[in-house]
Amino acid sequence: MAESEKKRRHGPRPKPDHEQRRHSVSCRLTDAELARLDARRGQVSRGEWMRLAALGKPPRIVPEVNKVAWADLARAAGNLNQITRAINEGRLPMKDVPSVGKAVMDVRAQLDAVRRHLIGLEAHDEGEG
Repeated sequence: MAESEKKRRHGPRPKPDHEQRRHSVSCRLTDAELARLDARRGQVSRGEWMRLAALGKPPRIVPEVNKVAWADLARAAGNLNQITRAINEGRLPMKDVPSVGKAVMDVRAQLDAVRRHLIGLEAHDEGEG
């Protein structure tokens, strides 16, 4: 096998030198601190969560109940999208297509806002409705 035909190893390609993490930092925690860390990190590894938190961008952990709501809302949003597409393509016989289309798009925007709120992508204003 020629040098240029080296067998490709499985998994992701190695990062460039300037992106490789070579330094290790450790700390000691009390039982209570470790419990708080574990409660906050979800399925993210302790080290990954602490690295991201130390750099000012801890990962968003979506509670399990929100994941179920997210999936339900995704289905509803998909259905609204299909209705809107049918309206836009003229496949839905309605007298007042423009007003129906606008109403559907308004509902879609509200669903998207709720979905973003469920995973913490934006603050949810009390005055919205």
